[in-house]
Amino acid sequence: MTVREFKGRDGKDWRAWEIQPEAIHPVTRAEDYLSDCFTTGWLVFETTSGDEKRRLCPYPKAWGRASEGVLIKLLEGADAVPTRKLQLERQVASDTSGATEPIEIPPEEDKLDVTDLPVVRSFKYPGGRLWTVCVVQYPEDGGPPSLRFTAGARYLDMRPWPRDWVDAPDERLVELIRVAAPRPATDPPAGTSRRRFNDPPPEYHNAPSLR
Repeated sequence: MTVREFKGRDGKDWRAWEIQPEAIHPVTRAEDYLSDCFTTGWLVFETTSGDEKRRLCPYPKAWGRASEGVLIKLLEGADAVPTRKLQLERQVASDTSGATEPIEIPPEEDKLDVTDLPVVRSFKYPGGRLWTVCVVQYPEDGGPPSLRFTAGARYLDMRPWPRDWVDAPDERLVELIRVAAPRPATDPPAGTSRRRFNDPPPEYHNAPSLR
């Protein structure tokens, strides 16, 4: 995944990366205005401080080779994620602890975006193994929804998970899968619970090879 860094006209440092979902659920009438994004993908712009985020769809496919001046123009034409919507995206999903205060979003800002819709992402783990990730509403264990990472017959579930995983860069997805990875180097016996997002992360040298 190409990640470009540049300075905007506002003097802030920005990063930009491209998202191309591998698969999506059928587009409904309420989602028509997002249909182009799911056909062509979108560009994510985010300040390095994380306090601002924008998305651009459609976008030029040669953006990765564009000059900094062109990137600035693309940034200025992108849709900004409202502050409270961004705060909501930074929360975790499927958190049943009640520790997070609900965020009230004004109706004029509460519009569907890519983080609200079912998406399947794919990415390569360092070493080359291809993983997909999506939200599973009805896991086999009968528990609440989970964020599931799948490679072949293997899967790892995460509960809770960051809501903004949908358009996170691949490097962030790699970080998440390392947290979700079970501690044993072999598959756990039947009935053994899998690691969750809020469990203490395993030491790296104890984690299984995910390549």
